[in-house]
Amino acid sequence: MPFYEHEKQRNWSTLCWLPSACFLKTQNTRGVALALKIVTRLQAPFAVRSGGHSPNPSFGSIDPGILIDLSSLNDIVLSPDHRVMSVGPGAKWEMIYEELEKHELTVAGGRATGVGVGGLITGGIRVKEFPKKPFNLLTGNQVVLANSTVVYANETENADLFRTLKGGGASFGMDKGTQSYRVWFSPKAYSAIDVVQVMSAIISVQKAMEENDKIGLVVSVLKDMFVACFLYRGWDVPNAFEAFNSTPTMAILMPETRGTQQSMSRALSIASNAKRACGAASVMMDADLYVELDKVLNRFVTIDSYSLAFHIQPFGASAVKKGEDRRGNSLGISPVNQAWLGVVGEWKDDMDDELVITQTHQLISSIEETARARGLLLEFKFMNDASYTQSPFVASTLSSLKVASEKWDPEGVFQRLQNSGFLVSKA
Repeated sequence: MPFYEHEKQRNWSTLCWLPSACFLKTQNTRGVALALKIVTRLQAPFAVRSGGHSPNPSFGSIDPGILIDLSSLNDIVLSPDHRVMSVGPGAKWEMIYEELEKHELTVAGGRATGVGVGGLITGGIRVKEFPKKPFNLLTGNQVVLANSTVVYANETENADLFRTLKGGGASFGMDKGTQSYRVWFSPKAYSAIDVVQVMSAIISVQKAMEENDKIGLVVSVLKDMFVACFLYRGWDVPNAFEAFNSTPTMAILMPETRGTQQSMSRALSIASNAKRACGAASVMMDADLYVELDKVLNRFVTIDSYSLAFHIQPFGASAVKKGEDRRGNSLGISPVNQAWLGVVGEWKDDMDDELVITQTHQLISSIEETARARGLLLEFKFMNDASYTQSPFVASTLSSLKVASEKWDPEGVFQRLQNSGFLVSKA
């Protein structure tokens, strides 16, 4: 059973290595349509996997039931004028970067290797590295409906479906824009003792991001340190991160690198097998809140066999406006300077399953309670960071999502038979 075991173990989190009844590896759009005919005829529970990067069990994995795997739908075709690229949902972002960099182009996508196009796009393709870039980069989708018919959706054709999805079809287009494929990056570690200085520096960089869309920043908050990944579009040595210069560096994790989107994603990837639990929140930009959230994390007792952390991922008001200028989306993001927080618990020992999952969920709740008490909690939760215990749908867009679901899937196949995932029927 080498093929079966290989397919079972393709998911990023070992918590998702579930024994599906079978794996249907679709080769083209017709194959996807046939797979849907099979599950609807059998009324069998199913799940869909693009890259398998979600750490939520039963999202890109299933037990019992049928897993529809899209990894073979990975064609990448660049238009002759280099303005639009058609990509299969099973392609990985590093594959796209590699192809585009042949033409000295790139596109904002997954930060790490192994992330599938389909999953990230349907979550809203958050541009984590350069948050002033427009994050609705799609020009169209080819969509296989629950009844196995294939439709096309863009801003003028089936526009309601296009707005609802913002991804997840068999191919999608991306505007080339003006992005250079060159990226300067430098990850550095700072001591937990310097929490006030680090959080203040984050705010300074966040403010600068609103005026300079070349700046990118992600800060990982750990129990005993902070890891800041400084990113800058282009190869000029930036002065954008001078606010951090007054804080002593605990370690330089990698030399300052003039690289590309592809080399950056490889350098920042976590390759080891581990069980992972996740969660999401979004908060308004505030240094005192960031300091308080670090205290919240440190109230949780951990041991060497597992870790708890959260990532501060700035997102600017200007990025929200640019998204709305591109006919909007179904995310419902508030037009304010904010940070998207991604919570991660990581462990390997089966004996720690209940403990780490419980602590991860408790950390999410504590972060939300702390931000809410200060009036700084936002409703939005980034779908690709969210836990299966959360709902990423906001009230202002949920009703339109339900209307679209009933229109395009009147039999409720994806709501009834799809094993899990963020379903509007359960919101």
